[in-house]
Amino acid sequence: MMTIKQLQAFYWVARLGTLSKAAEKLHITQSAATKRLQEVEGLAAVPLFENVGRKNVLTSKGQELASECERLFALLNELDLMKGSTQQPARLVHIGLTELTALTWFGRFIKEMKNIYPSVAVQPEIDLSTLLRRGVEEGRLDFAILPDPPPVAGLERMLLGTVPFGWFAAPGTFSAEFAHSLRDLAAFTVIEQSANSIITELCGQLWEEAGVYPERIYGGNNVNALAGLISAGVGISCLPIAMFTQEIERGQLQLVNTTPAAPRVPYHFCFLSHIHSALGYGVAEIAKRSFSLPS
Repeated sequence: MMTIKQLQAFYWVARLGTLSKAAEKLHITQSAATKRLQEVEGLAAVPLFENVGRKNVLTSKGQELASECERLFALLNELDLMKGSTQQPARLVHIGLTELTALTWFGRFIKEMKNIYPSVAVQPEIDLSTLLRRGVEEGRLDFAILPDPPPVAGLERMLLGTVPFGWFAAPGTFSAEFAHSLRDLAAFTVIEQSANSIITELCGQLWEEAGVYPERIYGGNNVNALAGLISAGVGISCLPIAMFTQEIERGQLQLVNTTPAAPRVPYHFCFLSHIHSALGYGVAEIAKRSFSLPS
């Protein structure tokens, strides 16, 4: 009879494509993962993988077993939640989030998680959204809160809400009496995050649609550092409004009135539906209630 550990090794090799990634996911050595996979293949008595380049690709029988594993693991997740003690965490979940979420509403989320799921401990991981999405797809992260993730097979995306962004400049740079066009903004250097940032991509679309091509420089992915560059007069940038309300009130940054308005970015709660559906939908609802930013 196959054990859970053996099936986990098989499933994650099937999911991630290599033994090394499966071993990393399961926190075991590659030799241990190899041994467990060999045991599964021996008990199955039929080929479960075929080699395609450096990856292990499932045969038809392997696909059948992988589907059965998905159902089994979903059931085990449900049982884990049912048996959880309120004294000691019965389960640790890894949640990926961006800097914006960490510095705004994530604290409210943690408090409600403790109230509703006292047996679940949350381990946050803060990083770029593209890296976090990959972490969910590869099974290193249980959940992630991501800005506008693309549709991926097997990845559940639950909309939490949208985050308003705005164009920021050093105080007094623009008149506050009327709305400024993109052409007005383009007279200044635009400080951007990395090219794969969702806000950089959305603003790039605005510039292209308007036929305006400002000087654009890379300022890093730390929004507080970008705010410092703006305040120093290096240029302008598009930032989440909720993070800089105090700086606006103190006169340290100017929120520019523009037409068209700066983008609003949709945020989603993401997880692999066939692995974490038992807990995922419940935690997503907590995230949706906790998600609250000024419009």
